[in-house]
Formats: sequence, C-alpha cells, structure tokens
Amino acid sequence: MKKIPIPILVLVVATGAAAAWWYWPRSNGPEQLRLPGTVEIQEVRLASKIGGRVATVQVAEGQVLEPGQVVATFEKPELSARLEQARAKLEIARASLDKANRGSRPEEIAEAKAAAAAARARLARIKAGTREEEKERARTEVEAAVADERQAEEEYVRLKQLSDSGVGARTDFLAAITTRDRTKAHAVAARAALALALAGNRPEEITEAEAEAARADARYELLRKGTREEDKAAAYSAVTEAEAQLAEAETNLREATVTAPERCVVEVLAVRPGDVLPAGQPIARVLRADDLWVKVFVPSTDLGKLKPNQPVEVTVDSHPGQRFRGEITQIASTAEFTPRNVQSADERKHQVFAAKVRVTDPHGVFKSGMAAEVFVTPTGGQ
Repeated sequence: MKKIPIPILVLVVATGAAAAWWYWPRSNGPEQLRLPGTVEIQEVRLASKIGGRVATVQVAEGQVLEPGQVVATFEKPELSARLEQARAKLEIARASLDKANRGSRPEEIAEAKAAAAAARARLARIKAGTREEEKERARTEVEAAVADERQAEEEYVRLKQLSDSGVGARTDFLAAITTRDRTKAHAVAARAALALALAGNRPEEITEAEAEAARADARYELLRKGTREEDKAAAYSAVTEAEAQLAEAETNLREATVTAPERCVVEVLAVRPGDVLPAGQPIARVLRADDLWVKVFVPSTDLGKLKPNQPVEVTVDSHPGQRFRGEITQIASTAEFTPRNVQSADERKHQVFAAKVRVTDPHGVFKSGMAAEVFVTPTGGQ
C-alpha cells in the first residue's frame, strides 16, 4: 500500500475542515449565518455659528458626553451687549405701538376742542365787525374833539387880536397856537377812528380768521380720530422686527456655548482656551454613541434569509464569547460585486449585497473600523 505524504494529508484535512466550517451553517437550514463585517460609527463635527475667542474647554478626548453637556464656551461680552440693545429696541417699539393703539390723551383732545372753539368765536367776532356801542363811542369822541377844536380856534383868534394890538401877552398867544393844533389833530384822529368803526374788519383779516378756525377744527378732528391705521401697522411691524432681532441676539448668545447634541464620544479635540476661531470651524470631532452599526456583505444565495428589523447577534474580537444584540436596519437593493457569469450557481454566491446592522452599545465596546461578526438566525418560512 502506497503511503500518502504528510504535507498532502495535512492540506486535505485543512481543506475539509474549512469546507465543513463554511457549509455547516448552510447545510442545516435553520442554523445561524455567520457574516463578517466592520463597525462604522457616525461622525459629527461640533462647531459654533459665531466664532470668536475660546474661553473654556470642558471635555477631554475619549470622554463620553451626555446630551446637552458643555464642550466649550466662547467669550461673549459683545454678544451680551447686542442682546441688551435688542431688548431696549424692543421696549421702544412696544411703547410706540401702545401709543399708536391708544391714540391721543383725553387732555390733548379737550385742549384741541377748546382751541377750535376759540378760533371759531374769533372768526364770528371779526365777521360781525365793530359793535354798535363802540361806533357810538367813536361818534361821541368825534363830537367832543370837534368842540375842543372849535373852542381852541376861537381862543386862538381872540389872543391873536390882542397880540396884534399889543395888549395881550405873547406867551398866551403861543400857548393858544399849541392848543389849537393839538385839538385839531385830536379831531382828525377821532374822525379816523369813527370811520374804522363804521367800515369794520378788512377782508384779509376775515380770511385769516377763517383759516385759523379751519386749522383748529382739523387738529381737533385729527386728535379725536386717533392714530391712522397705517401708523398702527408700521408700529406693529417695528415690534415684529425688534422681536426678530432679539431672537437672533439670543440665538447668537446660545451659540457661544457648544454642547453635545446627543450621547457621543470625543474623538478629536481641536481647540484650547485662547484660540480664536472663525464661524463654523470645528471645535471637536465626536462619534455618535447611539448611531453605530456593522456593515456586512451577504451572498445573494443567502439574501432571502434576511429581512429588515430582524434581530441578530454581534461579536467582536475584543470581547470573545460575548454576544451583543443588534437589528438589521437596511439591506441594499444593488449588489456591491457582481461576477461576470451569474448564470452559474457557483458564481452567484460571489454576488454580494451590503446590509446594515444597528447595535446597542451602552458600555462603549465598539470602535469605528473594528472587525465584527454578525450571526443571523433565519426565521421560519424563508
């Protein structure tokens, strides 16, 4: 009997063992599929929309962060000042809106009403002209002035005759001249006053009084009706604009504090206190602790044994013997690799489809890029 060389025997045994390992899960129907894969974790770059000088950094690389935990803060004196300015502008806009809605005060309306009444009374007085009593007084003053003028003229004539005859005193004659001229001027003024009283007010004065009365009435109506609707709308728009500016200032102030959006792990910390960063520059790169999955490739011949939301088990080399619970969340609809000849059953097993398995990892076991294996127990009826 011819002996088989030991190297060949070892090769045959190894090949048989590998074949048994590969086909054993598949030859027993309900046995688990064993799919190799890679751990992938969603990466997020934390940044601020405002930028500025970094005041504090409150985390370290590798640290697990809870939702809302502060990562870093920026210095914010300018942001606080802008916030106060926005609040002050909002108060002014609201006060203007209240004033527009309330309109004029009762005291202002009453004052305008009284002014309008006074203007109308003045107009009526001007149109009515001089009172009869004043006209009669003017006539009396004319008569008195004429009498004084006549008496002064007679006294002047008498003293002139005496002066011409050399009997009377020169000083008395000069005084008589003065008295005559004064009484004559007084008579002229009295006649002019009588003529003015009889003529009444001029048309220009009446027109002026009518315009003043109309202006007073218009102001009273303006105050009585209150603020125009257009002014109210403008005041309301000013309040809306001021509220928006305040909201923007508050948002910018919140951006001065960068927090973790969810549970995550700090992968890279890119800043230190004192650094000045532009808006949008990443402060830290974190990995979402609750958003990790294992990407596996399923041969097309086994694709029917998987379905979305199917529970699976996952293992990693760092924790041998420990299985983690997972769930199939996605099965690709397009093959990742397609051999040239898919008509052959032997070739079709090389046509693979990517699948996504989400894993729950409360203790931070899984790391991005780590090798993993997924065990799938086919469900009945597949």
